[in-house]
Amino acid sequence: MKKMNMIFFLILVMSLPLTLNLKKNVLEDLGMTIAAGYDNLDGESIKATYVLHQIDPNSKTPVMRLTSEAMTSKGARTAANRKSHKKIVSGQLRVAIFNEKLAKKGILPLVDTLFRDASISSTLYMAISKGDVEEVLMHKYPEIPDVGAYIVENIHQNIIREQFISSTLHEFLSNFYSLEDPMIPLLERKGDAIELKDVAVFRGDHMVGTVNPDETFYMKMIRDRYKAGSIELTLNVEDLGKIASQLKEKKVRIVIENIKSESKKKFVSQQPLKFQVDIRMKGMLTEVSAPLDLGNAEVIAALEQAISKKAEADVMELLHKLTALTSDPIGFGELMRSQVYRSHLTSESWHEMYPSASYDVHFDTRIARAGQVE
Repeated sequence: MKKMNMIFFLILVMSLPLTLNLKKNVLEDLGMTIAAGYDNLDGESIKATYVLHQIDPNSKTPVMRLTSEAMTSKGARTAANRKSHKKIVSGQLRVAIFNEKLAKKGILPLVDTLFRDASISSTLYMAISKGDVEEVLMHKYPEIPDVGAYIVENIHQNIIREQFISSTLHEFLSNFYSLEDPMIPLLERKGDAIELKDVAVFRGDHMVGTVNPDETFYMKMIRDRYKAGSIELTLNVEDLGKIASQLKEKKVRIVIENIKSESKKKFVSQQPLKFQVDIRMKGMLTEVSAPLDLGNAEVIAALEQAISKKAEADVMELLHKLTALTSDPIGFGELMRSQVYRSHLTSESWHEMYPSASYDVHFDTRIARAGQVE
């Protein structure tokens, strides 16, 4: 019996190559998309721009760039294939960039198509372009031979160094289908350089505004824990208490690095709608623009108090800005839904009540040690 089973198994294995119709992809025949960009056109049409990697010993460059127009992203890729001598595939796609005007109209149809493509990783980075994506990806940069890889590395290293928020395909959709609005880094081409400028904030899948890098710092601090990162602050001398008389300057610039932080958000009441935010920050003071004795405990205590006062004001300003935009990327709505029994809170009902929210912010700063003085 065992012998018959073994013979049957061998016959089955040997017959597989004859019965299966396997697709073969030869690397030399493929144009592997590293970056894809989408601009809006008149009506419902879009223009797609692709940066492709190709393995071709006869080609002068390993990077190919082309554009196409269609009603959908799938249609745009089909149209792009008609312009390419390589079969365009998406398995290596690392960043998808959307024009700012398109983002304001809504990007869910494009994002959903990307998510449903099994060959595309959910860790795909997303970005918004200030200006046409075509101008960003098709421009010839003297110092950037591969613009697609450059943008991916720029986003990646800023996320790793905790200078910018992370926005992958998975994170965007996870936020979209919760009560926490998405955020996406916004980039801009300036001449022959590409800069991560701001962060676009959304209401659902519609971009409604931006926050600058300093505001992004506080937003990330409230949402997550910092394990690194840095910030530059300008303090008013009058906020330094007793040591203010030692200084002739009206402003003191400081830099805090190697920041570690933790935050707690608390739902206080529903009527009136109120939340409490407590933040603790610990870091190393690496630069001070004024001649202060950083070995003096009184000086350090005065700086900690001034930093906390400044940070509290900055956080309050940020929260009021987001409330005015009716964008909740921090997740206060999700916090309320988790703490109010049978709240039945939906995205629509939350965005209706969110503009009335008020906040109580407490910031506690601790300077671990001091570095160099300017």
